[in-house]
Parts: sequence; structure tokens; C-alpha cells
Amino acid sequence: MSKIRLSFLLPLLAFGILALVGAVALYATLSGSRDPAQLPSVLVNKSAPRTNLASLMPNDAGDNMVQLAAFRGQPLLVNFFASWCAPCRAEAPALEMLSKRVAILGIAYKDRGEDTNSFLAQYGNPFRAIGMDTDGRMGIEWGVYGVPETYLLDANGVVKLRHAGPLTRGVIDATIIPALEALGS
Repeated sequence: MSKIRLSFLLPLLAFGILALVGAVALYATLSGSRDPAQLPSVLVNKSAPRTNLASLMPNDAGDNMVQLAAFRGQPLLVNFFASWCAPCRAEAPALEMLSKRVAILGIAYKDRGEDTNSFLAQYGNPFRAIGMDTDGRMGIEWGVYGVPETYLLDANGVVKLRHAGPLTRGVIDATIIPALEALGS
């Protein structure tokens, strides 16, 4: 009789433990206790990856490529965004405000040109140039976890700051502006 009870209770106990572990993991995920801004970046204080992407907006000279090297000599924000990204829509006014202070390079992450154009028509275009990362490979080189994600580069192309998630007025005032001031901008 005790063998029957034990063989019945053991799987029940194992199931209960698994259910408890699953519930704790689900709670941690849904409660927002994981802050994407706290995710590490190996790029901070290193040269930004070489960026050479098809341009959404070819320039007057007919150049249809966006190269990071074209922005050397000045601080630069690099913003990974997508038309399908709700937080990207929310950060659009903040980027517009920042574009008056610093050049911003947009990288349309896993997006199509026509969708990106529609997004820009609706939410504004704070970018000096937009590179199309349709397959997400550039995002991988930069270590992007998701969109939006923003990097601040110094005049030499060295990554000084990474912010995962949408830029808000609070983030700009507490993080981006002091970092720009530290760069003399």
C-alpha cells in the first residue's frame, strides 16, 4: 500500500515543483522586474561596428549607402527602430527634440522601406540618415536586444552609452544630456 501511495505522490510532487518554478518565472517576466536598460553591452568604450547599409533616403549626390564614418568628428546618436514597434512610436517626440541638439542616425531594424516611410510620415523624421537593416545583421553586430535601442558615439566613433527601450524625457534628462555634455556637446 505504501508503494502505491509513493508512486502516486512522487509525480504529483514533481508536477507541483515544476508548476511553482513556472509561476515564479512568469511573475518575474510579467512584473517588469527585468529592466532592458540593464542588459550589458560589450560595445561601451569600444569603436562602433563598421556600418554600411542601404539608405532609405539617397542623398543629392546619388549616394545610396549610409556609412557611420560620414558622421566622424561629431557626437552621434544611433537609434535602432522599426515601424512595427509600439515603443518606437512613443519615443518619436523625444527623438525629434534630441535631433535639435545632436545628429541622429536611424537604423530601420527588420523593416521594409515602404513601412518605414509610412512610419516617418506619421511620427516625424528626426534622422540625418536612415540605414535599412532588413535582415537584422547589423543589429546583431551592434548587440541589439530589441527595438528601440539607442547608442551614443563620441566624435571618434567610440560607443559611450547604450540605452535599451524607448527614450523618454526622464531618460534624456538623466542620461543622454549629461553624456552629451561630458562629450562637450
